[in-house]
Amino acid sequence: MPFPLADLLKAAGEPTRLRILNLLRGGPICVCELQAVLQIPQPTVSRHLAALRHAGLVRDDRDGTRVVYSLAAPDTPRLQAFHSLLITACSTEEELLPDLARWKQLKRRRAQPTAAS
Repeated sequence: MPFPLADLLKAAGEPTRLRILNLLRGGPICVCELQAVLQIPQPTVSRHLAALRHAGLVRDDRDGTRVVYSLAAPDTPRLQAFHSLLITACSTEEELLPDLARWKQLKRRRAQPTAAS
């Protein structure tokens, strides 16, 4: 059963949740990575992810001991429209750019080989 549109928009309209959705546009991310990029405590990240999951906007998958979050598949007209809105609106939102820069920097650091001890 689809979630009421008002619930979907209410969940997405909270600023931290919008920041999370913007990051998830780039692909799956675990809670620890979201915490590092958003610079907020893990319980806060988890609470916002739970609200987004409850609204049907994100999905969670286990990867070993980690839970990885991604955008819900755009398999309904409502979610297709929502994904289009995210792509269009978030890509031009100045307030969301620092998160993307921190995420890219974090990925680069993790991809670099570490020096032998």
